[in-house]
Amino acid sequence: MSHTVSDQIVDFLYAAGVRSVFGIPGDTIDSLMESFRKRPEIRFVLVRHEETGAFAASAQAKMTGRLAVCVGCQGPGAIHLINGLYDAALDRVPVLALTGQVDTSLIGTQMVQEINQISLFQDLAVYNQEVRSPGNLPAVLAQAIRVACTRPGVSHVSIPSDIMREEAVPATLPPLLDHPSGTGSGPDFSKSEIRAIAELLKGKRKVSILYGDGARNAVDPLLTLSGRLSAPLVYTTRSKDVVENNHAHVMGGIGLMGSRAGNYAVNHADLLLVAGSSFAFREYYPEGIPIVQIDRDPARLGLHVPATHVLAADANRALSALVDLGVSNPDRAFLETCMRHRDSDWSRQEKFEPGTRSKSLISPQEVMRGVGERAREDTVFCVDSGSVSVFANNFLHLKGSQRLLWSWNLASLACAVPYALGVGLLEPRRPLVVLAGDGGFEMLLGDLSTFSQYRVEAVIVVFNNGTYRFIEYEEMGEGNPVWGTRFVNPDYARVAEAFGFRGIRAPSPDRLPQALDEAFSGGGVAIVDVAVDPNALFIPPVLNARMVAGFVKSKIRSFFAHNPPELPTD
Repeated sequence: MSHTVSDQIVDFLYAAGVRSVFGIPGDTIDSLMESFRKRPEIRFVLVRHEETGAFAASAQAKMTGRLAVCVGCQGPGAIHLINGLYDAALDRVPVLALTGQVDTSLIGTQMVQEINQISLFQDLAVYNQEVRSPGNLPAVLAQAIRVACTRPGVSHVSIPSDIMREEAVPATLPPLLDHPSGTGSGPDFSKSEIRAIAELLKGKRKVSILYGDGARNAVDPLLTLSGRLSAPLVYTTRSKDVVENNHAHVMGGIGLMGSRAGNYAVNHADLLLVAGSSFAFREYYPEGIPIVQIDRDPARLGLHVPATHVLAADANRALSALVDLGVSNPDRAFLETCMRHRDSDWSRQEKFEPGTRSKSLISPQEVMRGVGERAREDTVFCVDSGSVSVFANNFLHLKGSQRLLWSWNLASLACAVPYALGVGLLEPRRPLVVLAGDGGFEMLLGDLSTFSQYRVEAVIVVFNNGTYRFIEYEEMGEGNPVWGTRFVNPDYARVAEAFGFRGIRAPSPDRLPQALDEAFSGGGVAIVDVAVDPNALFIPPVLNARMVAGFVKSKIRSFFAHNPPELPTD
């Protein structure tokens, strides 16, 4: 039986299935910490930065679709949660953020560290409330949990410290959903709606299927339909791990981070079927052909592309219904053309052998291939944002039950290490690989200590090129000289040793295989400092005239920025 409101909060979390909570103690949540201490069935994970805790909770929610929780004190603690929570919010996964607040009698008096936390969280939260009394707490917390799991997204509850210390009003947590967010039967649809899509597919000889994370539970009908329609498959960055990347029909990704073959398949089809995705970039969709979009969320239908036919439905049910109707296309000419483009892309990868571009620096492509060859088939890859995510999307071929997590919609730096922490505590037996650029890796470096404290094991590969390379691509695309992106790094192998980890250096192409073998052969945490070529070539899969002109202008401006002409003398 709960004695205080803070006890009741912890009891409700346990009843909702929560077993880990990330955060930092302090001030207005001290009573909540005591309640966690008395409830050892819930592990309180002490992080070094609240942003890490929010990212770790986001990763757990991404892996399971179930509620994850992080906490912070008033003011700075709440503020530090924001970036990681925006990651969960934009990727629509269920996370509950609990923040302390100054005593109710002090709210609005400009108390030290008092901020308007309801306003702070208003943009990112699907539910955002402050508890007003002990009697108010059960209804608010139950609603926060339910909304986070059903919409899904981030729920935020602010709780003044004096209310947490008061005696709880007896209450039980109402029944919650018995399935993770994003699963279940989805909206009902009629047979006539499915027949209309089947009729549209008749006579089409060049159908392509773009699948998103919403098709994660629909792999069997997705592959069956692809085979029946001779349809190439193209994934979004979020759905790269839905289907094994070496499947014969998988062409690669769409968009700037995708492949040439993937973009070719989408833009040369005579019908595009979009399953479980609302891919955002309009310029990568085809023009002048029917586009069929299937999504369980009606609000996302036609959101980024003027789809000609839409169906609010769970992808598994809708694709299975199309399979049952016997739709087919025996003409494999388009599929085989796309496959030739893909094979050509893959053969170009083989040209990036060690030393071909630089005898002293390593190509990121080669690192991705080496990591992929050594990783177990149940590995979870946590990838940071930036150029490392571009190379992972194109050169890391996922297999078996491997998963890949990154900041899909926020594209935030510093997400990879916290993701691995969250996943490692959730599934400690699964191997973890972190792929991070040097810029993102250093942002939350302090939380490597949390890996030691909770004995989380991982192979961390740092792509060390001394620059924010993706930002340089953006600057060049604008036609501007490269500027403000270069930095000096420490020796990451020695940093690893300072944390008690195995530090491994790969300073040159000939040392890479040995370094990766060593990293993958031992336990604990291994940090591999890889000297990658900052000039490794990344050519966007689709180039337009503006981009080409921008790159040319940038090269000219960069030359004169670093080599100013001599001024004439009198």
